[in-house]
Amino acid sequence: MTHYQFILRISRSALNHIQALILVSLLITCQNNTPNNHLPKAIDGKMVLNEAMFQNQTSIKLDGEWEFYYQRLLSSEDFKNNNSLLKKELITLPGFWNEIKTEGRFYSAQSYSTFRLHLILPNSLTNGQYSFYIPHAFTTYRMYLDGNLISENGVVGISEKETNEYWLPKIVFFTPSSETTEIIIQVANYKSLNAGFRQSIEIDKQESMLRTKQIRLALDIFLIASLFVISLYHFTLFLLRKNDQSLFYFSMYAFVSLVYKLTSGEFFLVILFPDFEWRWLIKIFFLSVYLTFPFLLSFIGKVFPNEISKIPYYAFQILFFSFSIFVLSSESTWIEETLFPAEIAMLFCCIYIFCILSKALVKKRESAAGFLFGFLFLFLAVLNDILFEKNIIKTEIYGPLGTFVLFFSQSFFLSKKHSKLNLIVEKQKEELEQSVLLKDKIYHTNIHSKRMELELYKKSIQPHFLMNSLSAIRYWVSESPEKSASILDSLVGELRIILKVASKQLIPIGDEIDLCRYHIGVMKMRMEKEYKFKTIGIDNNELIPPLIFHTLIENAFTHEDSPNAKLNFGIFKKNIAQDEKLFSLYCFIVYNHHKEKESNPPKSGSGTGLEYVRLRLEESYSGKWSLTHGKSKKGYRVLILIQKN
Repeated sequence: MTHYQFILRISRSALNHIQALILVSLLITCQNNTPNNHLPKAIDGKMVLNEAMFQNQTSIKLDGEWEFYYQRLLSSEDFKNNNSLLKKELITLPGFWNEIKTEGRFYSAQSYSTFRLHLILPNSLTNGQYSFYIPHAFTTYRMYLDGNLISENGVVGISEKETNEYWLPKIVFFTPSSETTEIIIQVANYKSLNAGFRQSIEIDKQESMLRTKQIRLALDIFLIASLFVISLYHFTLFLLRKNDQSLFYFSMYAFVSLVYKLTSGEFFLVILFPDFEWRWLIKIFFLSVYLTFPFLLSFIGKVFPNEISKIPYYAFQILFFSFSIFVLSSESTWIEETLFPAEIAMLFCCIYIFCILSKALVKKRESAAGFLFGFLFLFLAVLNDILFEKNIIKTEIYGPLGTFVLFFSQSFFLSKKHSKLNLIVEKQKEELEQSVLLKDKIYHTNIHSKRMELELYKKSIQPHFLMNSLSAIRYWVSESPEKSASILDSLVGELRIILKVASKQLIPIGDEIDLCRYHIGVMKMRMEKEYKFKTIGIDNNELIPPLIFHTLIENAFTHEDSPNAKLNFGIFKKNIAQDEKLFSLYCFIVYNHHKEKESNPPKSGSGTGLEYVRLRLEESYSGKWSLTHGKSKKGYRVLILIQKN
C-alpha cells in the first residue's frame, strides 16, 4: 500500500485533529509576522515611536534597517568626530551580515562589526522607565546607549584570540533623557557560520518587560521540570518492567529534550553555571538535537513494531549517530556545517515516522491516533524552527512547546496503557485466586465424594450383614432350596444396585426403591418375619442422592426391630409451595405397633446413618435442604425437605 493510500484511509476524527492542529500552529506562527501598518519599522537607521505603540503592543521589536559598519568597532565619539568619513551601510535586523548581497564585496561571518540605530521617542515618554530585551548575538556583543555601556555578553575583540563567546538573553533598564536615543551594538564572531542577531531586539516599559521575561523564564522552567518528571517517571517504570524497552527509549527521548531546553531559549544552563564553556554549550546543544530522533525512532519501533521498515529505520539511526559522533570530535565551525544536512534528514525522518503512525492508525493500533496527533504538533513546530533558523520567517522558537505537547500526549496514552495493563493484571489475579479456590473446593469435594463412596461400601457391605445373610442362605439350602434361591436373588440384586449407584451423585428414585425392596427381602428371609413396604407419590424418574432411604431402612432394622415387633415401611412424597418457592417433602416412616406410643417433637440426630444422609444431601443440594427425625404416634419418622427452585 502506498503512502498516498495510507493518508486517504486516515479516520475522520484524526483529520479533524490535524486540521485544528494546523490552524493553531498557523496562528502561532503568524502571530508576529502578520503585516500590520501600525507596527513600527526602522528606516535608514531611524525608528520613530509614539505613545500609542506602547499601549497597544506588549513589546515593540526594533526590526528594520540599522546602520551597519563592517569590521569597525565604533563608539559615539567616533560618530561625532568622524561622521563624515564613516561609510554607512544598512542591514535588516534580525539578520546576519554574512547574508548581505553586495556586488563586489564579501562579508565574512568570522569578523566584527557595529550596528547603530537612532530611536526617537515622544516627548511625553522621556524620563520614564524602559527596558530592552536583548537576545544572544552570534557570538558576542557589547551594547551602548547614548555612549554608556548598558549590556555585554562575553568579550568583543578584533581577533579570535581577543574574543570570548557567550550566549545569554538579557533585559537592561534605562531612562531616556531626550527624545532621540542612540543605540550602538558592537558584535564579534569567530566561531559560528553566521554573524549578527537571529532574534529581535525589543523595547517596552520596565514592568511589562519584566513580566515578559518572567513568563519566558517560567515557561522554560515549567518545560524543563515537566520533561525531567516525564523522563524520571518512565525510567522508573522501566526499572520495574525491564522487558518493556519502550519505557527506556521514551525516558531517554525526554531526557535529551530536557538537555535541548537547558541549552536554548533562556539558556537556563548558563543561568545556573555562568562560567560554563561556550564550546561545550554548543556541542551539548547539537547533541541534544541529533540524539532526539534515534531515541524517538527506537521508541516508535517498540510501540509499533509491525509497522517499522527495517532499512530506513537503521539508516536514520546510523545517520544521526554519525552526526552526534562528529559533533563530539569537531570544532564549533565544523559542527554548524552539519546543520543543513541534518535538517534535511530530520524532515525525511519526520515523514517516515508519519508513515509509521499512519499505518498504525489504519490498522487501528492502540493509541495510534494520540501519537499521530502529538507528532504532527511537533513536526509543525520543528518546521517553524527550521524556517526561523534560516531567517525565512520572523517568529519564535516553538520546538520545546511542540516537544511538550508530544510528550504530554504520549505520556497520557502510555499511562493509560499501563493503567489498563494493571487493571488486567488485577483482574487476572482475582480470577487466579478464584480459580485456586475453585480447584481447592473441587479437590476437597472429590475427596469428600470418594470418602462418602467408601463409607457407602463400608456401610452397605458390612461383615456381620454378609455373615448373617450367608448363614441364612446355608440354612435354607438344607431346609428349603426355593427359599435359599429367593434370599440369594435378593442379596445379589441389592449388591448389584449398590455397585451401580455408589459412584454417582444422583440416581433415579426408582433404583433406590428397588434397593430398599431387595434389602427388605433379604431381612425377611433371615428373620423369618413378614415386613411390608409401600410408596405414595413417588415418580421413579426423579433424582435423589443414592442410598438415602436404604440407609434409613437399615437404621430401622438396627434400632426398631425386635422379636415381637412387626415393622411396616413407607416412603411418601408431596410437593409444597412456600414463599414463592417450590419444595419436595419426603417422609420416611416405620410402623411398629408393639412399641409404646410416644409423641415427641422431631429433632436433629447425630447417628452414623443420619450423618451419611446429611453429607449426601449437602453434596447435592448445598444449603437448600433440611432433615428432621423423631418418634411419631405410630413409630419413627424422618422428614426431608428439598428446595427445587
